[in-house]
Amino acid sequence: MNTALKERFENIGEYCAAGLFEECDRSLFYRKALAIRRFYEKVTPPKYEGGYLYPSVQPDHSMCVSTNYSNGVFINNYARLAEKDEELAKTLTESDFFKYHPTVPWQHTVAGCMWTHSMPAYDRIASEGLDSYAERVRKMSDRDMREGLLHVIEGIRTYHSKCIEYLRSVSARKDLIAALEKVPFAPAENIYEALVCRNFIFLLDYDNIGCVATDLMPYYKGENIVPVLRELFSNMNRGGTWSMALGTDYNPLTVQCLEALKGQRRPMTELFIDENCPDEVWNAAFDTMRSGSGNPAFYNHNAIIGGLKKRFPEIRDEDLKKFCGGGCTESMLQGVCNVGSLDAGINLLLIFEETMRNSLEGAKSFDDFYNIYISAVSDAVDEVTDQISASQKSRSIYSPLPMRTLLVDDCIDKETDYNNGGARYMWSIINFAGTVNVIDSLTVIRELIFEKKEYTASQMLGLLKNNDEAFLQRARNYPTAFGKDIPEVNALAKRLTKDIYSLLDDKKPYLGLGFLPASIMFNTAAASGKHIAATPDGRRSGDPLAESLGAIMGKDTDGPTALLNSVTSMALEKALGMPVLNFTVNPAIDNDIIRTLISGYFDRGGMQMQITCVSRQMLEEAYENPEMHRNLSVRVAGYSEYFHRLSDDLKRLVIERTIY
Repeated sequence: MNTALKERFENIGEYCAAGLFEECDRSLFYRKALAIRRFYEKVTPPKYEGGYLYPSVQPDHSMCVSTNYSNGVFINNYARLAEKDEELAKTLTESDFFKYHPTVPWQHTVAGCMWTHSMPAYDRIASEGLDSYAERVRKMSDRDMREGLLHVIEGIRTYHSKCIEYLRSVSARKDLIAALEKVPFAPAENIYEALVCRNFIFLLDYDNIGCVATDLMPYYKGENIVPVLRELFSNMNRGGTWSMALGTDYNPLTVQCLEALKGQRRPMTELFIDENCPDEVWNAAFDTMRSGSGNPAFYNHNAIIGGLKKRFPEIRDEDLKKFCGGGCTESMLQGVCNVGSLDAGINLLLIFEETMRNSLEGAKSFDDFYNIYISAVSDAVDEVTDQISASQKSRSIYSPLPMRTLLVDDCIDKETDYNNGGARYMWSIINFAGTVNVIDSLTVIRELIFEKKEYTASQMLGLLKNNDEAFLQRARNYPTAFGKDIPEVNALAKRLTKDIYSLLDDKKPYLGLGFLPASIMFNTAAASGKHIAATPDGRRSGDPLAESLGAIMGKDTDGPTALLNSVTSMALEKALGMPVLNFTVNPAIDNDIIRTLISGYFDRGGMQMQITCVSRQMLEEAYENPEMHRNLSVRVAGYSEYFHRLSDDLKRLVIERTIY
């Protein structure tokens, strides 16, 4: 025991940090688990707000060092910690607990850098209870892991007891107190207890809420739980957390979840669609879509689940039913996986602009230039995947995660930390950014330099270097572009995406089954173009990248089916990390029309469509007078967000989208 450090941290009220130095001769896993226990022993339960569920926010993080579901223990306020004791703050940051740092090249971290979202095994916790988890833990042979996980459980138990005591002191709802006297340590016996259990586990340190309707259905006896669901979703919304999935086991709770989502920014909901989706679910989804929530997004069940099964045949059929996109929408399975989401984001346009500048003049043909570019992308993929593996290895040593090890299968049974391969399944997702910019840039080069010979390579490079507005205007308005369902552009889109996505086929990370390509930009479209010079798609130097897989702003002028056909020309079947498509419709659109568009898109291989239902007038009003539309949510290439919270760059991008 490092008594001096432990006591010094305790003296300044940093009990979580003190726990890290309480038994310094033990493993990092054990010490971090003990720190988690000390945090929960000292933390004060949040205020009860009179609702069906408690707590409504995660535990108080007034300590500068506190628990975190993603990192185990983290420093949430270094400046204040340094004010308390600068030497202690430095000692902590230089300790092994904070030695892990990802090594992915910064220029290829568009939308992610070794980010991991996750979901506990909510269904198992509700049906078995944490006391049964403790019984399994006690059978473990690894002493540090066994005793560490028992510390985590006892920390949760202490916090749980304090919550019940507090609720009694404020005369909270009797049914809420009765439910919490059972869950999450004993099994839930009814749907309300299952909801109370899920809320409590989620708010230990939240991330994603998982497969709510599917998990609750075994407890369903015909109750209307919309008010309780709305409160659960409000708790998510307040914390800014992520996703929920509604599967193809369509049931009354599917509709209740959609009803509860009206006007809610979060959870970002993935509604899976197959040929059996009933009218009731379609109509409920459209009603929610029209409420200004940005929910739900629509997912092609057969393409996504079938694609994952083909890519990773090791996945059990029963586990595929637990699909829930983590974070924005990255492919994950509730309670059984550790997915790097997103581990990196390769900036395809950055590579393109560098390749064009260095190699276009020497290229003998379009195919010659194209192959030089693909080779450059291949080199970047090699570097990025190598660094992901190196980062995984370092993380497995220096960043154990006791909470996720406890709550995600099969870490206990394998006696292996979550970050060291303990979860049942692992894979890594890599975002490919700027794909559509590259397609349009290649199209302009092919036609104007190599086919029509209107410019030499040197002339075009000079115009781009000078940001020549006349040339860029011509490029922006060039009629041969992605989004117009032009056969030669679609063929190029297919060729490019297949060639790039296939670069991941035979690669395996240090831990996991393999890599999955994705196109998920969320709020990074603007920033990712800041350091890229002008390109032949009509981008000015520093302008944003295209959003995920949609057409470049202003080019999708030939109607929605042209855009959707263009997107399905890509090798979407390989982009199983998730290929995101933003689609904006006017509230006046007929339900039958939007249903036909979604169904047709999925029939042609479309994977995902997220719809913002808003008029341009409303967007302009919200831009000029944010107070008029404080609850207006829009989809931002992967996630839903209140419009007024977006940066000005992103607001303009949303306003400039084509509205169908």
